[in-house]
Amino acid sequence: MLIGIDASRANRQQKTGTEWYAYHIIKNLIELDRQNQYVLYSDQAFDQEFIELADRYQNVRLKVLAWPFKRFWTLGRLTLEMMFFPPQILFVPSHVLPLFSRAKLVNTIHDVGFMAYSELYQTAARKYLEWSTKEAIRGADKLIVVSEFTKQELIKYFPIAQNKTVEVIYHGFDQSLYNQEKKSNDQEILSRHGLQKPYFLYIGRLESKKNIVGLLNGFRQYCQMDSGSQVELVLVGKRGRDILAMNEMNDLLVDPVLQGRVKELGWTPEEDLPALLRGSLGFIMPSWYEGFGMPLIQAMASGAPIIAAKAGSLPEIVMEAGLYFEPTSSNELAEKMAEIVNNQDLRYNLVKAGLVRANNFSWQKAARETLRILEQANV
Repeated sequence: MLIGIDASRANRQQKTGTEWYAYHIIKNLIELDRQNQYVLYSDQAFDQEFIELADRYQNVRLKVLAWPFKRFWTLGRLTLEMMFFPPQILFVPSHVLPLFSRAKLVNTIHDVGFMAYSELYQTAARKYLEWSTKEAIRGADKLIVVSEFTKQELIKYFPIAQNKTVEVIYHGFDQSLYNQEKKSNDQEILSRHGLQKPYFLYIGRLESKKNIVGLLNGFRQYCQMDSGSQVELVLVGKRGRDILAMNEMNDLLVDPVLQGRVKELGWTPEEDLPALLRGSLGFIMPSWYEGFGMPLIQAMASGAPIIAAKAGSLPEIVMEAGLYFEPTSSNELAEKMAEIVNNQDLRYNLVKAGLVRANNFSWQKAARETLRILEQANV
């Protein structure tokens, strides 16, 4: 069987959640499967890792589909490829489906937050996501979602999904990178980023959807509750384009209570993240809505206690291995921070539970389950 995969997102230089999902699921599928043939499509030249992957495995071919425009590569160029030179199966792990296809289609839907929290999205982006999700449900032969929560939300907002096969396949994590073993260069990485312990850590885009203002307000309240504390808050991730949220964030960063207590690192290479997690008091995910929340399992595997919003898929992924707060309550978040800071036994128990929970997730397992879906789609 010839399986085509849209690798355009996996081939991005600066990856975040969905791009990392696409990268790892592709890499592990290819390492797992010697029986089927694979062709990976991209809108730009493949980076060295993919070139080496294709050199290592004879059943893998790379194909750059040139397109003269900055946008609509999938709807234009990939559609043409699927009409004239289709594989048997096209797997799209983190993007919109082509408009037409002679290949069977399998698509991963990561979340429908644009429906649940439409006010946090620009109108054009929300309408595009709604349209592309409807088209994915209509056109795909099989649908993959990343949590049971996302499956229920998909059916809730798009009832036609009840007529489709929707399979839940959890994310994995890079076990060679994210683990509890402190490396000799951990302190060098912290020093390079100008970090000193103790600190709480956040990883993700800085934007309204992630409740970044709620996080800062919660940390501000914690600082007022424990005026003698030296704890800082470290933010890893690019700023979003939400001007209102960015203005609120800027105002909070110069607030006398927070000034100098919040470190903003911007986008950070993934190889640095395990050291940042291992060195932290705890990892905080304050999002209003998450389809999965990949940094959660990376944090648990690295031995970082979890504080998570009681929202979206987060309780499903973390289960008993974290503390929870209502995302509307800055005071409750502050109290959870204080518990982590002041209770060493609690931290130990959360770390222990997190390591156990992280063992339930792996990219190898996700790849096996994905391959099963791809092969079923060709029947």
